[in-house]
Amino acid sequence: MPMSARVNRGTGRLRSAARFRVAAAAVAAALACAIPASAAFATGQAQRRQAANQTAAARRVPVQDSQCCAPTAADVPKLGGDYGDQDYSSLSTITPLNVRGLAGAWRASLDDTAVRSAQESTPVAVSGDLYVQTGQGDVFAVNGASGRVIWKYTSGLTGTERGVAVGNGLVFSALGGEHVVALSQQTGSPRWQVQVGTPGQDTTANGSATPWTLYYKGLVLVGTENGGGSGMRGHIYALRASNGSVAWSFAATAGPGQAGHGSWAGDSWLLGGGDVWMPPAIDPRLGLIYLTLANPEPRTDGAARAGNNLYTNSLVALRWNTGKLVWHFQSVHHDLWDYDNEMAPVIASVRYRSGVRKVVIYGSKTAWLYYLDAQTGKPVVPVHEKKVPVLPALASSPTQPVPDGDSLVPTCPGKTGIDRPVPGYASGCEFAPFGNKPVVVSPGRGGGGNWAPLSFDQKTGLVYDPASEENAAFSSGLPYGQPTFWSPAGELRGGVLDAIDPRTNTIVWQRATRYSQANGDGILTTASGLLFEGSPDGLLYARSAASGKVLWKWQTGTGIATTPITYFAHGRQYVAVFACGGSVPCNLWAFRLHGTVPPVKAPARQPVRVLVSGPTVAGSAIADTVVMGRTWDTSTHSPGRTENLGSQTAMAPPVMTVPAGTKVIFVNPAGNAKDHCARSFFDPASFTIGPLAPGGSGSFHFVNPGTYFYNDCAGFPWNTGEIVVR
Repeated sequence: MPMSARVNRGTGRLRSAARFRVAAAAVAAALACAIPASAAFATGQAQRRQAANQTAAARRVPVQDSQCCAPTAADVPKLGGDYGDQDYSSLSTITPLNVRGLAGAWRASLDDTAVRSAQESTPVAVSGDLYVQTGQGDVFAVNGASGRVIWKYTSGLTGTERGVAVGNGLVFSALGGEHVVALSQQTGSPRWQVQVGTPGQDTTANGSATPWTLYYKGLVLVGTENGGGSGMRGHIYALRASNGSVAWSFAATAGPGQAGHGSWAGDSWLLGGGDVWMPPAIDPRLGLIYLTLANPEPRTDGAARAGNNLYTNSLVALRWNTGKLVWHFQSVHHDLWDYDNEMAPVIASVRYRSGVRKVVIYGSKTAWLYYLDAQTGKPVVPVHEKKVPVLPALASSPTQPVPDGDSLVPTCPGKTGIDRPVPGYASGCEFAPFGNKPVVVSPGRGGGGNWAPLSFDQKTGLVYDPASEENAAFSSGLPYGQPTFWSPAGELRGGVLDAIDPRTNTIVWQRATRYSQANGDGILTTASGLLFEGSPDGLLYARSAASGKVLWKWQTGTGIATTPITYFAHGRQYVAVFACGGSVPCNLWAFRLHGTVPPVKAPARQPVRVLVSGPTVAGSAIADTVVMGRTWDTSTHSPGRTENLGSQTAMAPPVMTVPAGTKVIFVNPAGNAKDHCARSFFDPASFTIGPLAPGGSGSFHFVNPGTYFYNDCAGFPWNTGEIVVR
C-alpha cells in the first residue's frame, strides 16, 4: 500500500485488519502444533523461529544512543527507566519459557487510608531498594528482596503523584499543594522542602498541583497542572538539587515577546492552560529535554482564545540547563476536545529509508503517534494538514496535523462495537465541531493514547502503546444548561494494546483489552522478549513482545494504574508493581521465579459501561415509578418539584433496583412543560416509552436480570437513567 493511502486510516476496518494479522499468526501456530512431531522437535522449531525473528529484528533495529537510551539493568532510577523513557530492560533471567514460574516474592501493604482515585506512582529501584510515594503524601523506601519497609516519610500533603526521582544520595518527591521535598536516600529525613508556582498563574489558588519529579545533572525538574480545567498557566520548574531554589522555568503558553504569542487572542494566554502532566525525555548528547504540554483553557470555549494557542498540545524541546525553547511541534491546533498530550515522549534510534534517525515519539488522545527528528523537530514519518469541519463560533482551526500510518484506535464512531455512539446524539469523527446540539466524538477525552507510558523494545524495534476506546460528548451548554463536556452514561468502553512499527507508523499486532489501559497502565519490555502490563481489574500480565499473547497473569487484589519495573537484588531478577486502585490496602508487589507468596482475591469487577451517577433507590420504596424530567431530592427522598432540562440525571430516581418480573412505570408529570421519553440502548431487552406529553405515563415489564440504561429521546439525550434488575 502506498504511504499516501494510509493517511487517516483511523476506522474500524483498521482495527479489524490489525487483529486479523494476529489471528492469522495464531492459526499458523495452531496448524504447526497440529503436525505430529515430538515435543522436543516442536520446541526446537519454535526456538529456531524465535531466534530467526530476533536476528531479523536485530538487523532492522539500530544500536541505541547509550547516553539517553541504555537499557535499565539492576537499577531503575526514574520513571520511564532511562533518560529516553524507553521502559526497556536488559534483564533476561525471566523469559517467555519460564515466566509461568513467576510468583509473589513479597507483598507490602503500604498505606491503609483509602483514597478517592487510583494510586499512580510507579516505583523506582536503586541498589536493590525500591522508592515509592502514595497519594496520602507518604514516601517509602522498601527492601527490594524482602519487602521490609526501611523508612517512611509522612508529609500530610495529599495529592495524585506519579513517581519519585533518585539522585546524588537524595530522593526527590512532589507532594500535594505544589510542594517538593528532598529526602535522605538512607534515612528518609528531609533535607529541604519548597513550594513552587508563579503568582496569578499556577499556584494552589489556581488549583495547581505537582504530579512528578525528575533528577538530572544537579537539577530537579517538576511540572504543574490543575486537572485541565480553567484558570491556570502550566509551567516546568528546574530546581537546584542542593537547596530547591529555582534555576529556570518555562511557561506552557507563549507570552509577550515569545514566538507564538500571536496565536492567542488578547490576554487569553495568561491563564491559557498547558498542564505538564508527565516528565520529559532527555537527550544528553543534544543537551535537550522533550516535554509534552496539555490542552488550552478554557477547555471547550474556543471563542475566548482564538488562535492556535501555542504551546498547548505541543511537544517542546528545551535546553536542559536554561529552559530556552529550541523548537516545538503542535499536534492539535486550537484544541476543543481535551485532546491534550499527556504521555511521556520516547527517544529512539530508528532505521528509515533515508538512514538511521534519532526520533522523539509521542502522541495524544487523538489516537495518533508522531515521530519527530530529535534535533530539528521535523516529522520523520510525514504529517499532513488535514482539512476538518470549521465552526466560526468556536474559532476552530480549518486543518489539523495527521500523520501517515495507522491510528491507535478508530477515529470515527462505529455502527457497531465499543465505539458506537449512544442513541439520540449527533456524532462525528475526531475534530468535529459542536454547538447547542450535543455531538458524540470519537475518540473521546480518555484516548486514543493517554498518560500511560509507552515502551520501545530494542530487539523487536516496536513501540508498544496501551490505548483507550471510548467516546465523549460536547455541546455549548445552551439553551438548557446541559453539560459542555462529558462521557455519556451507558456508553461502552474498552481498550487495545498496539504494537507499532515506528518506521512506518503501522500496527504490527493489536490485542483487545477488556478495560481502557491508557490511564496509567504503562508498558515494560525486556531483552528476553517479555512485555509486562497491569490492568484496572488488578491483573498483572506478562505477554510475548513478539505477538502480544498472554503467557502469565497474576491477581494483585486491587486495580493497577502504574508501570511495572524489573530490577536485580541479592542475585535475583524481580518484577515489581504498585497496585492501589482506590481501595486499601495499597499493595506493592514483587515477583521472582519460584516465589512463594500466592495471589489474592480479585477486587470487585469493574464496569465496562459509564454508570449513571446519583443515588440508587429500591423500586419498592417508590411504587416502582420513574418520574421523568425531574432530579432526585436527597433531602426529601423523592422527585424534585420542578422540571430540569439540563441535568444528566433528570430521571427520578437516577438508578432504581427491582426484582425480576417487575413492571416499572414511567411518568411525565403534568407540571412539566416538555415532552419526555425513555429509550433503552445497548441492552438485550429494548424498550421505548413515549415521547410522553405532560401528564402521560407508560410502563415496561422487566423479566430478565441485568442492568438497563435508557435516555430521554425527546431531545434531551444527556438525561440518562439506569434500572438494575436482580
